[in-house]
Amino acid sequence: MRRLLLLLTPVLAATAHASPVPAEAPIRMAGLWLMNTTPVGAAAQTSSFHICIGAPARDDVLAHPGSAVQNCREERWSKDEHYTYYQASCEAKGGNAGVEARFAGDFKYNFQGEVTMTIASQAGAAEVTRMEIDGRRLAPCRGGLPEGRFLIKGQDGVGNLNLGEPIRQPAR
Repeated sequence: MRRLLLLLTPVLAATAHASPVPAEAPIRMAGLWLMNTTPVGAAAQTSSFHICIGAPARDDVLAHPGSAVQNCREERWSKDEHYTYYQASCEAKGGNAGVEARFAGDFKYNFQGEVTMTIASQAGAAEVTRMEIDGRRLAPCRGGLPEGRFLIKGQDGVGNLNLGEPIRQPAR
């Protein structure tokens, strides 16, 4: 019996730690972040953008240009020893989408993960899309950068976002 207990102890311990517990939504540290999103698949093109995160507020770590989902509800975050998990029901392409994600990292300086979106159309068909997301905090935001707006180099007057260079403001 003692030998059986010694053999089962690691299995029982792993099982006890495998179940995620509810958690608050992560909030990235304030500053300039470089975000990369890549659809999972052959010959996938990485999309990069910068975003200036301000003082702690609601922070949508999944937001990215061209996102197929919007108006997410029933959002649930959870954590275990290694990962942070996300689940939500959202609107997408005239139908509904289930979104699930798993992230590693501290969300203060970096995080990376994979997001799976299952989009169900009103006709009943389902489309599954997977995307990798990677975020890195680069530096404090410098004056003149709008908070929370996607900054894509070459669009809307966004040039080099190095702290040592002046920011070109978009023409209005």
